[in-house]
Amino acid sequence: MQIQHENVQVMPGLPFKYYEHSPLTSINVAPHWHQGIELNCLTAGDTLKFVTDGKTAEYRPGDIWAVNRRSVHSASGIPNADWEEFGLIIDDDFLQAQLPESTNWQITLVGPQASKIAPTAYTDIRAHLIAIHDLLTQGATDLVRLSVLSHFYELLVQLAQSYTVPLPPQNINANQSLADTVMDYIDHAYAQSISGATLARRFHVSLTTLNQQFNANLQMSVNRYLRLVRLMNVRRLLLETDKPVEYIASVCGFTNNKTLNRNFKTWKGLTPTAYRQTYARYHKIDTSCFQKRPL
Repeated sequence: MQIQHENVQVMPGLPFKYYEHSPLTSINVAPHWHQGIELNCLTAGDTLKFVTDGKTAEYRPGDIWAVNRRSVHSASGIPNADWEEFGLIIDDDFLQAQLPESTNWQITLVGPQASKIAPTAYTDIRAHLIAIHDLLTQGATDLVRLSVLSHFYELLVQLAQSYTVPLPPQNINANQSLADTVMDYIDHAYAQSISGATLARRFHVSLTTLNQQFNANLQMSVNRYLRLVRLMNVRRLLLETDKPVEYIASVCGFTNNKTLNRNFKTWKGLTPTAYRQTYARYHKIDTSCFQKRPL
């Protein structure tokens, strides 16, 4: 399983991509990432498990949450709930042109705990998201577009004032091309005996430089990203096959079962066997809700 890149295409005349869950498709979304900040609103359904950079959160109807730039994220939920979920992905070029300081934003809008930090802002952002949703159902006329933009700008103000903290300073210019190239290689070669050091040699940079680029672009080291890709593939094989854990460890790049157990328990709080027994019957992946990067 690769971690897919989503090509974000904005709506005509609007500085964001808008999406809405189709009741005819699964609520499950495979691991992927994109450049822009994403805002989500769950209005009906059940408990939605949302994994961001390996950390799982649970959201319920009425919750809103954000996904930061280039964060790997996925979602899953029970198949028989009447899910209603929508959101938008902000065009990053637009955002940085309007608010240059947003380049350094780390968004802290993460559901109910965010409502405790700034309850009024949380309520207002949710109201603006719902208003945008309701307006877009009318059709994208010029007047609707202006109304949508008014809510969108107010949403940005509330987000900036209440739910942003500065990223740690980076004493390096982010080389997105290098990070993307190495990520693509890891997505295909994770089962091989590779590490941050071997990747640095392969791409003719120092390990320090490679880690600086991954931290600048993804806020994680190259070894952490490699481990995350391997663990996500372990999870897929645990839930989709009946292959022995020892086999799964070997084909996902872990040197032995003990190493896998330690890393998987740190990630999910359960051993691979216990995780399979608990969650296999709920698993179903659907990747149709986002656009992948062309091969």
